[in-house]
Amino acid sequence: MNKQKLRFISIGFLLSAVLLAGFQLFYPEALPGSTFNGEANADSTDYQEKYESTLAELELQKQLNEAAKSSAPAEGAAVSSSAPAETASIAESSAAPAANTPVTFVITSGQPTSVVIDNLVSAGLITDRAVFEQYLNDRNLVMKINIGEYQLSQDMGYEVIADMITLE
Repeated sequence: MNKQKLRFISIGFLLSAVLLAGFQLFYPEALPGSTFNGEANADSTDYQEKYESTLAELELQKQLNEAAKSSAPAEGAAVSSSAPAETASIAESSAAPAANTPVTFVITSGQPTSVVIDNLVSAGLITDRAVFEQYLNDRNLVMKINIGEYQLSQDMGYEVIADMITLE
């Protein structure tokens, strides 16, 4: 290539970069899935909620199928009528614990954060779902919840429970 061809190519790249930068500067909402300040738009939040609810339903179906296969028909009917959060999270008891009674709380692999929080509410370990979820969001702990079994009780409070299940 000679100098003149290289100059024309570089001018073409420069003009296309200037046009794209100008378009993005003056029309940031025209690009799909992006906003001016880099935050996710409402559509991506809706998709995330739909994804988590679908995962929760799938996990519930798996647990109900396993319970139906491993138990007698009468017990299978009792399992299917119980709340989904109780079958997924409490190993010892399905009733709400007393204030000082430790409960074995289980977080399984692939369980969405919304299901974990619902299970904590169903187990009687936390009283307000929104407050606990906001606590996790404010401290960037939503993606740090670890799988495993935890000994939790009602008198622990949001901070202690969040510290235990996130290992922070």
